[in-house]
Amino acid sequence: MSAGQLVVVVGPSGVGKDTLIAALADACPDVVVARRVITRAAGAVGEDHDAVSEALFDARLALGQYAVHWAAHGLRYAIPASIDTELLAGRMVVFNGSRRALPAIRARYPEAQILMITAAPEVLAARLRARGRESAREIAARLKRVGTDLPDGAVLIRNDGTVDAALEQMLRALNLSAQSA
Repeated sequence: MSAGQLVVVVGPSGVGKDTLIAALADACPDVVVARRVITRAAGAVGEDHDAVSEALFDARLALGQYAVHWAAHGLRYAIPASIDTELLAGRMVVFNGSRRALPAIRARYPEAQILMITAAPEVLAARLRARGRESAREIAARLKRVGTDLPDGAVLIRNDGTVDAALEQMLRALNLSAQSA
C-alpha cells in the first residue's frame, strides 16, 4: 500500500496523453512523471521514453526492475519499479499507460486513479497524421481500434479543444489546483 497517489493516463494514440501529462507536471511541479521504457529505437519520432533492446528489456524484467509491463503494437512497454519509492514518499506519480495493461496495474495498485483521455475521431486522425509516424493505412487501422468503453472507475477527460481546457478537467479529477512553478 502506498502513501502517494498513482495516476494512470490511458486513451488511444494521438489523443494527447503525453502533452497533457507534461502540462500537468508544469502546472503541479510536485507531480512525478514516470518515463516509459519502450522497445523502440532511441531516435524514433514520438514520445519521450527510455529506449531499450528486447534483450535489455528481458534482463530488467527478470531483475524485477519494472512495476508493470505490457505489449502493444509490436512493442513492449514498462514502468520502472522506482515509482514505488515515490509513492511511499507520498508523491503523486503519473504515467502514460495502456487500457490493455489496466488489469495488471490494478492488481498491483488497486487505488490507482485512471484518467481516460478521449477526442473526436477527426481530431485523432489529424493528430496522428501530424506526428508523421504512421502511414495512412496504419492510421486507419488505429482509428478502427479506438475503444469508446470507459474503464471501470475511470474519469473521462475530453481533449478536443485546448490543452488548458483538458488540463483543467484533469486538475478537477485529481482534486488539484495549478501551482506556480
